[in-house]
Amino acid sequence: MSGANAIYELIGQACQRTGLAWWLIYGVIEQESGFDPRAESECGAAGLMQLMPASFPEWPPAELFDPAVNVRLGSEFLRECIGIWKKEAPDEAIKFGLASYNGGCGYVLRAQAAAQAAHADPSLWSAVETHLAAVEVNGKQPDVEQISGYVRTIWGKYAERRGMPVPTAVPA
Repeated sequence: MSGANAIYELIGQACQRTGLAWWLIYGVIEQESGFDPRAESECGAAGLMQLMPASFPEWPPAELFDPAVNVRLGSEFLRECIGIWKKEAPDEAIKFGLASYNGGCGYVLRAQAAAQAAHADPSLWSAVETHLAAVEVNGKQPDVEQISGYVRTIWGKYAERRGMPVPTAVPA
């Protein structure tokens, strides 16, 4: 089984466990690591779904590079991030969840509160996103361009792909 086929199988397993869409998990992996299981960011994020070791302290950091562990933990974390947004429409919950996965839910929650205070619709990512620059958590401000670009890129590809058949194998 080739590397891509193994990753496709892991994505399928993650979908069964989490209920997330195949193309959504695929898009996160594509954006986070370009499908490189050895990818490591400057801040120490690891593997296919770029997991931060501090978010998974029960796992030895080296194990976060194991594709099976990484996709399982990453997809479960993504499901949790999306699950925070229960009041929003499903597509909006995905956008909020992606922003939370990338930048942390603290920033997104604060931006949502700022949007509501400004009489913008706090259930729409497009309205909340404009308030990210005005928030801070623990004295830190979010990287607005990174978070916005992350959501825009993954959501755009996911919206295009979600009606497409899921690949089952890559030709050898």
